Formats: sequence, C-alpha cells, structure tokens
Amino acid sequence: MQKLKHLFQPIRVGPMEVKNRIVMSAMDPGFGIEEDGSVTPQLTGFLVERARSRPGMIVSGAMPVHPTGTADPATVRMVHLWEDHVLPSLEQMVKAVHQYDVKFGAQLNHGGLAHIPEEAIAASDVPEMNAVGLKTRAATKEELKEFVAAFADGAEKSVRVGFDFLEIHGGHGYLINTFLTPRYNRRTDEYGGSFDNRIRFLLEVVRAVRERVGDGIPIGVRLNGDDFIGQGSWALPEVCRLAPILEKESVDYLSITAGAASMGTLHYTIMPMYEEQGVFARFSQEVKKHVSIPVIIVGRIKSPVVADRIIAEGKADLTVMSRAQIADPEMVEKARRGEIDEIRPCLAECLGCIEGILRYGEASCAVNARVGREYLLPEIEGEKAAAPRKVLVAGAGVAGLEAARRAAFAGHRVLVCESRGWVGGQLKLASIIPRRAEIADILPWYERQLNELGVQVRLNVTVDESLLDEIKPDVLIVATGSLPEVPLGFVEGLGNIKDIELMTADELLEEQKLTGDSVLVVGGDQIGLQVADYLSEQGKTVYVVERGGHFARKMASADRRYLVGRLIEKGVRRHKNVQKVEIVGTDEVWMITGNDRDRLPDIETIVFASDRRPNIFLAEVAERKGIETHIVGDAAGVAAEGQGTIMAAITAGYDAGRQV
Repeated sequence: MQKLKHLFQPIRVGPMEVKNRIVMSAMDPGFGIEEDGSVTPQLTGFLVERARSRPGMIVSGAMPVHPTGTADPATVRMVHLWEDHVLPSLEQMVKAVHQYDVKFGAQLNHGGLAHIPEEAIAASDVPEMNAVGLKTRAATKEELKEFVAAFADGAEKSVRVGFDFLEIHGGHGYLINTFLTPRYNRRTDEYGGSFDNRIRFLLEVVRAVRERVGDGIPIGVRLNGDDFIGQGSWALPEVCRLAPILEKESVDYLSITAGAASMGTLHYTIMPMYEEQGVFARFSQEVKKHVSIPVIIVGRIKSPVVADRIIAEGKADLTVMSRAQIADPEMVEKARRGEIDEIRPCLAECLGCIEGILRYGEASCAVNARVGREYLLPEIEGEKAAAPRKVLVAGAGVAGLEAARRAAFAGHRVLVCESRGWVGGQLKLASIIPRRAEIADILPWYERQLNELGVQVRLNVTVDESLLDEIKPDVLIVATGSLPEVPLGFVEGLGNIKDIELMTADELLEEQKLTGDSVLVVGGDQIGLQVADYLSEQGKTVYVVERGGHFARKMASADRRYLVGRLIEKGVRRHKNVQKVEIVGTDEVWMITGNDRDRLPDIETIVFASDRRPNIFLAEVAERKGIETHIVGDAAGVAAEGQGTIMAAITAGYDAGRQV
C-alpha cells in the first residue's frame, strides 16, 4: 500500500477549501446535451460516477456564454449558457454532483475559432483559414462589450444554479486565446499590438465576472503555457508576466494547459503515450515563481504517484488527471487508499477520448466501455450469483480478458484458456514497438482483477472440440483473435523469390526474428507503421507500401502524428495508393502506383502487416453443439471501421460479459 501524502493534502483556493489536489478538468464529451443545450441524465451520470470517488475539484465542460461561441454544432453539442431554459437541468446536475464531497465549478468560454465551419470570430480575421474557405472575422468593439457582458451573465447564472467556483477559459485557441497570441491578434486598436493591449479583453472579462459574483466565489483562469505554433506564439514568458496581473485582479487560481485544435496543435492538448507523464509541469513550476495563488497543471498525468511527486517537488499545487478518471472513475478513491495496482490505467492512445469526438462526435474510452453509458448500465457486483453459469473464454487477449472480468464480476464461474504461454494477445506484441510499452500497462491490472474474482486462467491450452466436450460450458466466448494473411492480390510474383525472406508482423515480433538491412513492410495501417518504427529503430532501411490513400487510419490522429514524425525523422519511405507490388527476375521488387513503376532496391526481407482474417473456427464447432456463443475482438472482424483496435476489443468483451 503506497501512501500519497502530498496529493491528499487540502488546499485553499480563494475562499474555498479543496480536500485534495486532484482535478478533473473541463471536458466536452459530446454526449448528454440536448439540441436546445440542456443537460441530460447521460452527462450527469458520467460526472456523478467520478464525483463518487471525491476528487478535489471537478470542472464542467466548457459552457459557451454566447451563441457565436459554440463549437461546431454538427460535431459537439454544448450547454447554451446564454439561454435561461437550460438552468433547471444544470441545477439538477449540480445537485447530483454535490451528493459527494467535491467542489464543482463552471467553465465559462467563448469558443472563437472553434465555431468553424460556421463563421468564426477571433481577435483578427485569419487569412490562412479564409484562403481555404473557412470563414473568420475580427470581433468588433461593440461585440467585445457584448461578450464581456455575456461572460458576466454566464457567471451569475452558474452561481445561481449552485456551482462552487468559476473558470474562465483563456487557452486552447478559443476567443480569449486569440487576443493573447500575436499571430492571431493583428489588431491596431487598443486590443492589439502590445502585451498590455493583448491582455485587455481577458482583464475586462475577469473584472466583469468578479463584479457580478462578488468576492465569495473563487474565479480561476485557464491559460496556455505555450500555443506551440512557432513564431507569433503565446508562450511561457508572457504567461509569467500575466500571472501576477491576474492575481492582482482577484483571480484565485491559474490552470496551465497547452496547444489548440484550431491552431493545429491539438496533439499537445491531449497527448499520446509518446510524451512523458507530467511533461508540462515545467510550465506550472515557472508560473509559481510569480504568484502566491494556486497553480494547476495538466499534461498526461495518469499516475497518482507521478501527480504526488509533482506536488511534492513544488512544480504545481494541483494536478489535472482527467483521462485517468475517464479510464477508472474510482481512481481517486483507490489512490486515497494506496491501492495503486487496482487502478485501471489510461493507455494514452487517444482513440476513445479525443478521437471519438473528432470522428463520431462523442467521447468514449479504450479501456472503459461504460463511458457515456453510466446512467444505463449500473455495475452491481454479483448480480447473477444466484444463478451462475459456467463460462469458457477461449483466448486471453484484451477482448477475452475483459469478457472474463465482466462475467465473473456478475457472479458467473469463468475459465479462460489461452493457446500461448502468456496473456495479452496482440496487445502484448504491440507493446514491443518503441515508445509504446505503456500500452501493455492494462495487462497486470487484468491479471490482478481475474485473480481477485476467482477466474481460472490456463495457459498453453487450446480450446477444441474435445475440450468443449470435457468442460461442457453453458456459454462460450470466442476471443481467438485474427490470423495474418499474405495479400496475394496485392503482392505478385512470390514464386520468383530466391533469397528474400518472408515473414508476418506477428512472427517478426513474437519470435523476435532477424531481418535483412533493407526491409519492405506491406501494409501502412497501424500495424505496418509501428513495425516500420520497430525496424527503423534497429537501423534498417525501411519501405512501407499501402493500398489505401491514408496511413494508420485505425490510430487516433494525435497518436499517428507522433508515430509518423518518428518515421520521417528516421528516413522511412512511405508510399500510399500503391496498386500492387511485383517481384520479378531474381529478387527484384517493383512498386506500381498509377502509371509509375519504381524499383525498391536491394530488398532482403518482406514483412506482411496488412491483411488479417478472423479466427472463428471454434465458434462454428460450438454452434453445431448448441452452445451459446459470443464472438468478440478480432475474431468478430478486423477490417471495418471500428474493428481491429484495443477499444473495439475491450468494448466487445465488456458487452459479451455483461450479456451472459
């Protein structure tokens, strides 16, 4: 049991006492809000589930104070704080969260450029956006007065419905941020040019809000520590210059973040596993030198141990651990008890949280299939223990592990059989890739959970017809994964090979096979690019050929951006829209793209990392025997959108285990 004495010390934020140093910062999950901007039980359920664990502070999703300040309405719904009809639903949400000992705050915002593709308002018009058909324009002085008043109105309404504190959003490329950032603020009036002019709009908002709500309500401001846009960026020196000014203006805390979607740096706002945990603590550490008010830091802090260390070393006063609480709503309580190993870890592959919003308009989570369904799917341990069923899970990849965990949690008798000598399936292999070992952090958690739930796991045991006859399960969950295939319609002339070695990605990683110095990777989705990274890290010359028009489509955009950046740095040659690969003569490898025919020189090894087929033979056997059968993970399919990922596997496993 590990004690985190710094993380669970109380702290005073203005007139408010906060019980610990863990913050769940504002997130807009994209669900739980009606078309008219009212809150629904879905969003309330999401927040209440995390409030039960009692973090020090929870901040609502960003609530636009003006109709021109929403995000793209077709992508993310947001609370219409400018309209009074939303207030009863907000009040119900606040009361529900306040059942628990947590301080709940309202984040006030004008989204500015986030309003794209509708006409977006910023400090100045943005020519580079206008040039590609995205309409932007500068806010007029009259509009600025209107927006200042809207922030004050929103603050008053938030206090009226019971929020404990207010947070003004001045980062992430939203309206206030565009005034602070020189590249986006090209005004020549009193709101542009000098530092004092660029901070003027923010100070007017702060003063109006304080005047409206009085001294009894804490007010915080969220700021970028860096926009990460190069020349003309808002960066740390100006943050440190602004911080004491905000303290004098009666601001009670500062929350330091970074990056912005509208500025093309979202991958710094929500970072994948390639960045170190707590990477932005250097920002808050510097800001703290200039103020006496609490400073909150964000930046891929998923471990309470890391958070405790940041506090202990004086780098921040509170730490944001939002994705950690999405992954495990009980994270705070488990950390409070010192049960660090019991925390289901965030894997930081970003496919559920931010990518869910970007692709589908709603956040989810790779490791927590209940996100957004908390209000529909209550978790009741042992709910089916009165009539337990014998459940056999074939396969101990993450789909099988999750299915076994959830079925055992409900009270069923569960046996897992795995043909390999270890658990984890494809996830175990994926963790071999450089800078991606963290993706396997979930496996010790699963092993611990299954042990505590009494699940028996048999390794090196293949489920076949004779084993089905021996065990006689009531339910079979087929989690046998997928098998690699050679894409014969794409690669021609394999019979012409003399010395080129052929292998699959699975063989390369699982058997740690050696390759030649020049390697062709066939397939440019997530497996292919990660294999290319693995090989190029060893100094190999690597070529990647992909039939489609995009690389790594199954990866989150932030995760993909870091991976592709690594490949570019190491000189990996990537080719997309390739029609076919031909092997002619004696080990000559040619790539055909459109009317072009290019030779890939001196290829010594070809790694197949594209086509896979579901391994479902066992399901056919079980169904013939009349056994209730559920197929999960890659065994259910790998090629379609939403298949062949960690999130798809765990979600399918959870649903199968719950339905038994």
